[in-house]
Amino acid sequence: MINSTVTYNKIEQPSNGRLNFKQLYSMAFTGQSELVRAKFVELQKEQREYYNDKEILSQVIWGSLQRINQLKAIYNYSAINSETAFLKEVLDQFVNYSHNKKSYPRELFQAIIYVSEELVSQSKMEDAAKYLNNAVVIGISKFPNLRVDAVNKLSEIYNKKGNINESSKELFKFAECPYLLTDRNQIAEVFYRLSQNSLKLGDLKNYKRLLFLGIKYFYKNLDDRWKIYNQIRLTYRNSFSLFAKREVTLSNKLIFALHWIHFSIPNLSKIKLSFINRLINKFFLVTLYLINYTRRFESPVNYQNIYRNTYPKLLSNDATNSLVNQSVVKRKKILITRAMGGIGDLLMMTPGIHALKKKYPGREIHLAIPERYFPLFYENEDVKLIDTESDFFTRFESTRWYNFTDCPAARGESRKAPKVKKGRIELFARALGVKGLRLKLMDEKPRYFVTDEEKKFANIFWEELELTGEKVIGIQLRADESYRNYPLMEQLVERISQKYKVLLFDAEKIEGFDFENVIKIDSFSLRKAFALAHRCDVIVAPDSSFVHFAAAFDKPTVAIYGPIDGKVRTISYPNCTYVDLRKSLGCLPCWRNENIPCKLIGMRNSACLDGIPV
Repeated sequence: MINSTVTYNKIEQPSNGRLNFKQLYSMAFTGQSELVRAKFVELQKEQREYYNDKEILSQVIWGSLQRINQLKAIYNYSAINSETAFLKEVLDQFVNYSHNKKSYPRELFQAIIYVSEELVSQSKMEDAAKYLNNAVVIGISKFPNLRVDAVNKLSEIYNKKGNINESSKELFKFAECPYLLTDRNQIAEVFYRLSQNSLKLGDLKNYKRLLFLGIKYFYKNLDDRWKIYNQIRLTYRNSFSLFAKREVTLSNKLIFALHWIHFSIPNLSKIKLSFINRLINKFFLVTLYLINYTRRFESPVNYQNIYRNTYPKLLSNDATNSLVNQSVVKRKKILITRAMGGIGDLLMMTPGIHALKKKYPGREIHLAIPERYFPLFYENEDVKLIDTESDFFTRFESTRWYNFTDCPAARGESRKAPKVKKGRIELFARALGVKGLRLKLMDEKPRYFVTDEEKKFANIFWEELELTGEKVIGIQLRADESYRNYPLMEQLVERISQKYKVLLFDAEKIEGFDFENVIKIDSFSLRKAFALAHRCDVIVAPDSSFVHFAAAFDKPTVAIYGPIDGKVRTISYPNCTYVDLRKSLGCLPCWRNENIPCKLIGMRNSACLDGIPV
């Protein structure tokens, strides 16, 4: 089955009998990239625009990349050049299509990164840099994990071109603002690259400082730790000479000594004592965690000095002075950072934040999120909002810092999957230090506030469309990730609309679904859409934001779940009924994500959702 929420009659079909849009979309959605690419190549250039769709274009690009790898294996350079030209044409088409829609999906940015990697491998640096810089301009920051990949690629390109300042410009932002990283293991690569750039510029002082910062930060990847530790060891010739150097601070010597002892312990697996190595690794990482989060080992002013000395054109004196003034002010506040969505996760964070506010009523809680998510917290007095993308702030200004960009709920689930027992509301609360009796007494209902003005807007809408007195069902059309979409949604909407009025919600223009009693809600702001959903009698939704919004008001909800465990995800929602196929498929829940194909069919769509009857 394919995702029938996409409508096909919007596409004008070629008149020469070639493959129609619906067939090509089906191939693309099920991940048949090589076949999709082969069919797309057969089309005339003027026909290709008829097949504009993020699924189709992304699969064509992936299929083309696979084709290039095959050609490299047989050293067919002429064909490689021809295929690369085709690849760039498709990527340009994808960019133009997204620009015309004024919507830039994750698939576009993934395609840009993959294509740029290939162009770099072919020494086409200018083309790769052009695509990556354009990605930054059109909004890759919406996807922090992809942003890091793009910045790393740009840094690599600028390094190869000898432009060290440009190579370091964006990387420094990650060093200064680690809350922008979705995976804290990425911080090691950031500091290593920055240190290498300082070394190339002949700035040995900052080269060494950056290396020590690279082993002070907390991350779990021991290979990355060894890489930086070994670089320090080589820089000072050996470990003993480092301890004798006055230029190395006591705290740096202690951190280095901790690494020296850890990496000196032999691998005991050969004598069947590997459990000792695991215990040592755990103790080592716990110690580093406590050092990182309980001691302020480096002030933001030092970071600014690094940047000012090494990259003077990128920072003004005014900015540095402003930072110095801020850094000396002691403030009793708590900082929570999350440089990404989604809406559902942010709503699930609110009970824990409220409990944290009750625990520390005298402290301000600063919630740093992208500005586009600010509307979710309108009239929520628990937090003061900061924009992660434009407001400057530093974690050193706060007495406590909780970094939710590296999502603690996702990490907790990945450790326990598929036997996850705790819901995300509890996982987020625990990550905020809400435990024991306070956790048991916590109100687990998400916090969202509909204003009187918004209620009035919804009432007027009801009156104008003569919905008063009618049973109205609100249906969220699709989730943010396609593997969680219900493929029979169109049939479900049609069936429900035969008996009830339906408000059909989506963030993009809804094509099709032109059934009697169906009202499309696709042109309203988030808050107005939620105001209308608040007025509905029942909510029907896939595993996405409307499930958690409805729970904020104890709204009766039917939630359609597949790979993710609906029982666990809705454990705090007494008025939510989840629907899945766990009685028919023993593999549920598998807790897979968008990047992992379904084990049953080997494709992106989920067999466990395909089989849920209307």
